[in-house]
Parts: sequence; C-alpha cells; structure tokens
Amino acid sequence: MLKTRPPLLYAACAALLALVGATATAPGAVAGPGLTQAASSARAADIPTPEQHFGFAMGTEGKLAAYPDVLRYMKLIAERSDRVDYQAIGPTTMGNEYGTVIISSPKNLRRLDRLVEINQKLADPRRTTPEEARRLAAEGVPFYHLEATIHSSEVGNGQAINDIVHRLATEDSDFTRKVLNNSVVVLVPSQNPDGQHLIIDHFNRTAGTDYRRTYPDLYHKYTGHDDNRDWTMFTQVEARYRLALEKKYRPAIVHIMHQKGNTGSRIFVPPYGGITSENVPANMTTSVSAIGQHAARALAAAGKTGVGSLDYHIFWTLEQPVGYFPFTGSGVYLTEIASVTDYAYPQVSSDGRPLGPQQARMSLVEPYRSHTWTLADIVDYAKIATYAGMEYTADNGEKLLYDNLFAVPHEYLTKGVPSGTFAFVVDAEQRDPYATFEMLQRLEWTEVEIDRATSPFVADGKRHEAGSYVIRMHQPRGNWAHQVLGADRYPEVRDCGDCPVLLPYAEATTSLPLQLGVDVAEVRTPFEAQMERVTSVQPPQVTMPAAPGPKGAYLVRPESYGTVQIVSALQDANITTFRGGRAFRAQGADYPAGTYIVPATPQARNVLATASAKVGLPVTATDRAPKVPGVQLKPKTRVGLLRGVGNMPGGWDMWQFDQYGINYDVVGAQDFQRKSLNELYDTIVVSSGVSRDDIVEGLDPAEYDEAYSWAYGVGEKGWRKLQQFVRDGGTLLAIGDSVQTAQQLLDLPMKPALPEDDDEFTTGGSLLNQEFDPNHPVAWGMPESWPVWLYDTQAWELTDNSGQVVSNYPAEGEVLASGYLRGAEHIRGAANVVSFTVGKGQVVTYGSEITFRSLPRSQFNLLYNAIYHGPAAEVDATALQQLRPRFGPDRTVAPR
Repeated sequence: MLKTRPPLLYAACAALLALVGATATAPGAVAGPGLTQAASSARAADIPTPEQHFGFAMGTEGKLAAYPDVLRYMKLIAERSDRVDYQAIGPTTMGNEYGTVIISSPKNLRRLDRLVEINQKLADPRRTTPEEARRLAAEGVPFYHLEATIHSSEVGNGQAINDIVHRLATEDSDFTRKVLNNSVVVLVPSQNPDGQHLIIDHFNRTAGTDYRRTYPDLYHKYTGHDDNRDWTMFTQVEARYRLALEKKYRPAIVHIMHQKGNTGSRIFVPPYGGITSENVPANMTTSVSAIGQHAARALAAAGKTGVGSLDYHIFWTLEQPVGYFPFTGSGVYLTEIASVTDYAYPQVSSDGRPLGPQQARMSLVEPYRSHTWTLADIVDYAKIATYAGMEYTADNGEKLLYDNLFAVPHEYLTKGVPSGTFAFVVDAEQRDPYATFEMLQRLEWTEVEIDRATSPFVADGKRHEAGSYVIRMHQPRGNWAHQVLGADRYPEVRDCGDCPVLLPYAEATTSLPLQLGVDVAEVRTPFEAQMERVTSVQPPQVTMPAAPGPKGAYLVRPESYGTVQIVSALQDANITTFRGGRAFRAQGADYPAGTYIVPATPQARNVLATASAKVGLPVTATDRAPKVPGVQLKPKTRVGLLRGVGNMPGGWDMWQFDQYGINYDVVGAQDFQRKSLNELYDTIVVSSGVSRDDIVEGLDPAEYDEAYSWAYGVGEKGWRKLQQFVRDGGTLLAIGDSVQTAQQLLDLPMKPALPEDDDEFTTGGSLLNQEFDPNHPVAWGMPESWPVWLYDTQAWELTDNSGQVVSNYPAEGEVLASGYLRGAEHIRGAANVVSFTVGKGQVVTYGSEITFRSLPRSQFNLLYNAIYHGPAAEVDATALQQLRPRFGPDRTVAPR
C-alpha cells in the first residue's frame, strides 16, 4: 500500500493571507532617470553569470539547472542588486518554496507601495473617476507578470529566466533602462515548483544510467499537466498564490511561458485563433495581439524562423492559461515554444527534412528550414519573445494602465455585460448549502460583489425570499461573474464548410451552479430589492440539537456532497453509522432514503458537532431511531485507489479523497503479491483512464528504478487477482474511460452506445441532463434530475437485465444543459451509472467522468455512496430501530 499525505494547507493559507495584506538585442529606447553606468558596472562585477553560477550556459545540451539552484541564484542577485527583490510567498503542495522576483529600477522599487496603490485604484472604478484614472496612469508604470514552468516538463523556459534576470540586473543599455524605468517585472520562476523538483531531479539523478530520463508520473502531486486548468475552483495552493499575486499587483500584462509538441511551428505568439467569449474584453485580445506581433518582428530581426500565430483557442473557457487575468484588465500574452527530445537533447528530423510545417502562410510567414532543434534554440526564442513583451509594455504603459486596468472594470460597472443579464439570484433555500457556500466563496475570492436580500423581492416574475443572494452584473467583475454563473451555448463555428467545429481543449462550459448543484436564476429585467453587502462568505452556522434519549439517534441528510466529510469523521472515530434504506418521517420532518442514522453517544455527538460545523450542514435528532430497513457502514472502510502512473484523473481523485478525509491508499504493484486483495481493501476505485495495459504491463523495471515500483505491471496473475477481489466480495468502482477496463475484467453485459466518429457525436466537454433513481443506494441523496459532466468518455447500453441502471440520459426532451452537443440522438436513453452484482461483490460503472478535475461536485455522492455501500451490512427495520450493529468488536459479517 502506498501511503499519501495531505498538502500543507494551514501554512499555505497563512502565506496567502500575508501575500494579499539575457542576451538577445532589442530595439533602442530613450533612457530615463535612476540607472547609471558606474552603478551598473559595479553590480555586474558582483553578480555571476548563469554559466558561472550553474557551471554551464543555459541551453547546454543535456544540462538542466535544478530548481533549488535557480532559487539560490535569484536570491543571490537580489542580495547584490538594487534592481531586484526576492519574496518567498509560501509552501507549495509538497512543501517546497514558491517565490517571486520583483525587478525594476531602484527608484521604482523604492516607491513600489505607491505603484501598487495606483494599480489598486485603477482596478476599482468605484474609487477612481476617469479623470483621476488618467492622472494615475501617467504617474504609474505597468506591471509585467512573467511566469515559467507551470508545466514542469517544459523546462526550457525555466532555464531562460536565469539569463533574463541576469541581464536586467546587470546590463546598462537603452533597452534595460527603458524596461526598468517604465515597468515593474513580477517573475514567478516556477508556477509549479514541486514539478521542477520532480522532473529535473529525476533527469539529473538518471544521468549516466540506463534508465529513462523522463519523469513517468504526475509532475504536480495532484493535478499534473492539469495545473493550468484550475481557474474557477482554485483547488490547489499554487493557483491561489497566483490569484493573490494578481489581486495584489494588478499586472497590465501577464506573460505565460509554455512549450508544446515538436511537430508544429517553433514558437507560437498571439494573435490567438478560434472563438472568444463575449465576457472577455475586446481590448484584452487586441492589446495582446499587438504584443505578439511585436515579438514576431523581434524574432524575425534576430533571424529566428518558424514563428506561428492564429492558434490556441484559449478565450472561450478558463481551462487554458488565461484564467481570471483577462477578466480583470490584464492582457494574457502566451508563448508556446516547440520542445526537444527528453527535455534537453536535440530534436532531429527522422527523414532529414526541416522540422515543422513548410508552407508559408499568414499564420507562419517564414517556415523553419533546419532539421534540428535544440534546448539552446528554446532558450534563445524564449528570451527574445520575453524581451519583446517587456519592451512593448514599457513603451505603452500609460495606455495599458488606462485602457486595460481601468477601462475594463469601468465598462462592466457602467454598462453591465453584453448579454443583457441584469443579475443572478441564488435562492436562500438550496438542496446543498455546502455547495452554495463553495460557489459563493469562489466568487468572493475573485472579488465579485455579493449582496443578500433583507426582505422578499420579485425578479422576472418570480418571488425570492429574504436571505437570497444577488450578484449584479453592473460591477467591476460583472464579466467574470457572468462567465462562471451562466449556462453556455457553445457556437458551431468552422474555419470552412468542411472543416471540423472549433472546439476548446476540454471544456465547452464553465457553469459553476450546474457543476456544484446550486439553483441559480438568471434575471434580465432590472428589479429593486432591499439588500446588504456580503463582507465575508462563511459556511452556514449550525448548532447541535439537544441530545436525544438512549433509544434516540442523530440524523444527517444525504443530499449535500459535503456530507461525506461528516461520514469520514465518523469513520475515523470508528463510530457506528447506519443509513436508512427508505424514506421515513421523524420528529415531524421527512427524510429521504440514504439518511445517515448515528446512535446518540457522547463520542458521536462530539464528532458530529465538529464535522457539521466545518461544512455548515445541520444535524438533527430523533427520540427513537426510525423503523426502516437499511445498512450499517463497515467501520473504517478500506479504500484503494487504482490510479495508474502519470494519470491526471487519478491525481484529482487523490486530491478529492485527501480533502474529504477518505481513508485510502494508492493501490501498488506490491499489493498484488498478497494472497488476496481483499486482505487490504473493501472498495477499489479505478480512476478514469486506467487501461488493462496500465495494470498488466505497467512501467518497465528496466526503464525505471524501484522508486516507481508501485507502478510496475502485475501481469496476468495480478489481473486475475483483481477479478477475484470482486468475486470474493470486494467492491469495484470504475470511472469514465476505466468502465471499458472493468467490462474487460469481468465480462460485464454492456456495450458502448456512442459512435467514435466526432462528426456523429461530440460534446467538447459539456453538462448533459441526467435522470437518477434516488431510491437506489448509489444515488441516495441525488435529485431526480441534474446535469452530469461528459467529455470524451462513453454512455452504455446493457445487453441483458442483470445490471441496475442508476442514472441515464433522458429519452425525450433536452439533453444539453450547458456547453456543446452534436448527435443527441445517439445518447438519448443511454445508461450512465450502472450497478452489477458479480459473485459476492459489487461493481459500479460511471460512464461520465464524475470526478473530472474535481468540478462536477453535484455528482460526488454517486461515488461516495458506492464506496461505503458495497462493504456495508444489511440490517432489517427492527435492528436499525434498536441501533443493533452488525459490525462490532466481537462480530463481523461478510460484505454485501
């Protein structure tokens, strides 16, 4: 069993609170005050070059500067240069240091607080008139946020920044004087420091061995390559650090340095391609397009070819690097540079032909004519593109500060959003108060103004009670609020009649209410209501009821996905927990099937009081436990997560289990050496994307040493042990793509319902309506209908009647709830969640990816119900009313 550790949340949160409180030539510029040649020469003598510090020049074949050495270099430069400051922001998920480097002229660094104050005033048009904004824009300078290696295998940019910082710290030239005097650079050396440790440490450790140089697993503990797709829920501490930097410094331009595959152009610079959301301000797109073309000219002047543009469809949803930035007035300048072999070795054309496309066109004016591409090329292209972005920002500071930083929020404050939506109303009474809290909390984190009604009101003909929340679109963050609260209809746009639809990477919608399970009304007609501003979003306050008598019990309703945190606490404390198998009535209130029933002991009361307060979900009590049949949860249910090496859905599942307190271990190859997997686990969850080959073949021991032995293949014998785990009474849960693996494993009577041809069926990552059976234990607490997330996985058709359909897509009516759907006729009536009995065990298959990036939280209970229900013991109505446990210190029963 592979043990896991939760992230350093407390230290990270404290750091967040504290935070909020070099060789390419560039065109010349007029020098400003503050820098002198003598001072520069003195500094240059004191500061070693990157080659002197690291022992090799940046871009040297087969050499990568380790991240701790990079931070030491940044700190050394900050100690010896009055142009550079270093700030340690806080610990990362794995406890490494997340730092930033502030670079500007000494004069600007001395008045940094004033420059930040100017940006804060510009970003809030409630505090600043247009006339004052123009004066402030003339006084201030723009901030240039530069960010490297969020994707940690894209190592070239992490090398280039060492040359960039050295140049700005030591060089005395027209270019450096202009950039330093007329801007402030906020450099994040790595948006994912943990990944730099993992990737580069592995690369350096395997030098001179026969092992593969490329790191095989997730380069962020939880999210891997998905760490730049966390811009709505901000689940990871690194995403929250970036959000805090944006809110503190208000950069006019954000330059996100990426790499890409090695078959296309050598570098991508804006303008972008595809379509854009109406919520993204037009001047965000135009200003960044101008920067991209400025960079293209600089690259051409330096003799660099293969410069592409009009690609990367990043402005519809928030999954790509853009996130929150463009909605605030920050222009997002994305560069993507072609990669090489194994991070640091030349990419050589296999056929001797030049690399990349060779037809000149407007999106690739001059093709790359060489058959070789090196790490040194990556470093050179990165530096030139970065210097061009800095120069453009320094040259256009006043315009960027006024037209972007001030004008964008001012437009939404005065005009509202283009759709004509007046407000969103979140009713006071919700099925899931915890989901409502999490949604409002994310709005608060992103500076959305939230009001609460103090009396009933009517909007668009519907009455809303006092306590309802109102988010008006006439506010500085109205466009962001509309982006994350509204339902989407992704347009069918093609580049030509026969061309495929221009779809985003994986998400055609960002609707938080539908993902979390919150009822939200979009109101288009202005209305009046008595309201007060919400100054702090907190979970609902709950208090424990009076302790019932000795025959009584505590009750917890099952609708909220936050309930599992209460159940986890009960599991950890080894407290007897039942679930009612049918709806019942107690103390004058109705309770649905699946309600948790806990004997009223003092220990249970203490655990319930703490856990319920954390999530804001009420606990009630009854003087006599209900007389209904049900189940008793197995104490300390043992959960295994079969995630596969390098599997991002499995990483997200780890995060989810850690956050919600699930008692789990990652299933390792060593576990299959046991006589039976049932010795270790009651339930095994198979993350989406785990194939038969991942299990049977796994990693090759000849290519990866024992540090990765948990991911070695288990062979056909191990495959049969997984089969036997279920037949002997284990519970197996398969998510998304792994349903096919479960079907192969156990010959489940089901077949795919959807065609493979995208022209016949595709969603682009969307929310589709779903019908649930709330009386089935897997769907306890679910509504009769609510959308589920579907992206690139299957719906299913049963081939016999042995499986129980827990949820299915509607046979009639609208299938699409938000996003994009082509070929609805193929999915109508198809099964999504199905439960099977196999031998003594249980199998549940989830065709849709119910844990996708932790976003579709309204579906989480489908997973948690099954995790605990499979190993549970059935109890009849009399036993449950008497709270007579089937599991206990001197009694055990076989799982259901």
